[in-house]
Amino acid sequence: MKTKKSFLAVVLGFMIMVPAGIFAYGPAKGSVAPDFTLKMSDGSTTTLSSLQGKAVLLHFWATWCPPCRRELPGMNELAKKISSQGKSGKLQFVAVCVSDTEKNRASFMDENDYTFPGGLDSTGKIASLYGVQGIPTSVLISPSGKILNIAVGAMSESQLANFVSDYAD
Repeated sequence: MKTKKSFLAVVLGFMIMVPAGIFAYGPAKGSVAPDFTLKMSDGSTTTLSSLQGKAVLLHFWATWCPPCRRELPGMNELAKKISSQGKSGKLQFVAVCVSDTEKNRASFMDENDYTFPGGLDSTGKIASLYGVQGIPTSVLISPSGKILNIAVGAMSESQLANFVSDYAD
């Protein structure tokens, strides 16, 4: 009986750890953040590499995501604060809407009076580069382009403030 329980424990452990290892394919903390190009909602295009010199809060979200909807008012407030600092600010906010359409994204932004900068990852390429498996996901990137921190799941305003505390006053 003891052997059977031990075997079952090993099998269950393997079943839990192997999928996690297989699907954890995104960049890790300390690694270089993958460069990307995103068409922004204002029609401009941005690349991560063009933002070097400032830290970047890269935020993945969707209009249909309930945790995203709860978190976005705080993200919008942070983005306003960052924007008010102008060129002297140390943090750039880039919101990447995933698994959606541009029409839904734009309508959602208008309906909620959100002004944070971002665009639609229509092909899922950017989310794939970062190994995004759940949304919301936030990635903090250093001014030199390295991943400092990754948060999967919605953050409260205080958690968000703590997440970016080294770069947002």
